[in-house]
Amino acid sequence: MTAPAGTNTPGPMPIGGFFELHECPAADGPSVLDSWTAGRPYAAFVNARSALGALAAMFPDARIWAPAFLCADLLEAVASDRVRFYPVGSGFEADVAVVDADAKPGDLVVVVAYFGLAVAERIRDFACRRSDLVIVEDRAQALGPGLPACGRYALYSPRKLLGVADGGILVSLHPEAVLPQPASQADAEALWRAPLLRSADPAGLDNGSWHAANQAKERAMTAAPQAATERSLAILANAPLAPLVQARLANWRALDGRLRRWSALTGPMESPPLGYVLRLDPAVRARLLDALHAQRIFAAVHWPRIAAPAEAFPREASWTRELLTLPCDHRYGATEMTRIADAVVEHLG
Repeated sequence: MTAPAGTNTPGPMPIGGFFELHECPAADGPSVLDSWTAGRPYAAFVNARSALGALAAMFPDARIWAPAFLCADLLEAVASDRVRFYPVGSGFEADVAVVDADAKPGDLVVVVAYFGLAVAERIRDFACRRSDLVIVEDRAQALGPGLPACGRYALYSPRKLLGVADGGILVSLHPEAVLPQPASQADAEALWRAPLLRSADPAGLDNGSWHAANQAKERAMTAAPQAATERSLAILANAPLAPLVQARLANWRALDGRLRRWSALTGPMESPPLGYVLRLDPAVRARLLDALHAQRIFAAVHWPRIAAPAEAFPREASWTRELLTLPCDHRYGATEMTRIADAVVEHLG
């Protein structure tokens, strides 16, 4: 995900961008971590790429099947000669026909819950039928826990969903799904610097500083098998999930009521979204992104480049130039959604 360069120029309150420290309200209901794990065993790595790398190391002879539309960083710890890519359909559904035909027992298969969408039922059927494969559901963009799965693992990346600095939560979904474990501790002070800076600047008057700190943090991220910080785990264990889900769905529907004609998603959103996704002509997308960032609406791009070779997967590569994700997370409400929709309609309408 890319974010804009920050400025220190006073202006409207910033909307979007990375998360500041999450303040847990006093509320009942299952926490984020409880909802994701449902009492199952889990391992808490510093990020998703380190968790996947540690998992892949447990299956040294397995090929790693990944969707072509995927952030390249996720595969950072996996040797490229082990990776095979498969296509993704126009509605962001996995096309696993190639996997079904060519994967060998013991191969590891990554499927993605794009933008918070539920993984298609036919993919779950595939996972149940191909129990000889090690199937990992990548839920880095999904706040909700998902439907019961027949795969072996679920993988979450909480810093993309709420105000924690780090985390790659690998959940065992099957009694025989053994978990790798972190081998060392991450630098908590370095990881938490940017979220704390942003939290200390609620008006966004110094967003250039906290944006730069976050960019430096992201550049320093590695796939080393390090543990999640205690502060992040404590927030995940105490933050109730339900209010976050309700706010995201309400905000998504508010944007959808005005921006449906440009939506990249064809149906209603029934699970908590990552954001509101537009699909535009690349030149239009570039101009809109600049216009929104100038108004301190920090829309994002998923992703500037994909893991798969672009020449082999031109459709998935084209999405890097066409898609734009508008913020609609739980930090905001109707006022912010109106501001976002007004800005988009003014530019596109």
